[in-house]
Amino acid sequence: MIGFLTGCGGGSGKSGDDGNVSLSGQQMSLFEGGNMLFRLQFRGQNVDVTKMETRTVYDGVYTYRFNGSANSGFLHITPASNSRSACCMTDVNISFDDSERSTGVIESGTITETGLDLDPSIDGVARPMAGWTCRVHRD
Repeated sequence: MIGFLTGCGGGSGKSGDDGNVSLSGQQMSLFEGGNMLFRLQFRGQNVDVTKMETRTVYDGVYTYRFNGSANSGFLHITPASNSRSACCMTDVNISFDDSERSTGVIESGTITETGLDLDPSIDGVARPMAGWTCRVHRD
């Protein structure tokens, strides 16, 4: 588990938004095809990541940078220090479809889940997120 957590690290060491565009108080739904896979609930520097298939909730800490000139965002989620199960989203680059930044496509990034109740075929395995879509909305 320690190797996994260090593998999810990186970034500036700060948590939350870059101060330019905030995700705090918003939800992001992640889809592959027509299936909603995860719902992310942002508040302050924390994020609850809900896996829709099992309703498992992972506690996390996030960093987010918005690039206005490219209308894109860069998201990174690491597990909270008290997490028994973990979900890490690394180097997630979102290209937004509209100026309101309500929908977008994930261009790159990986997701890694660890936990006692996970299928061994995905436990600790980094999986690509490229091609997933997202929808952002206020609570």
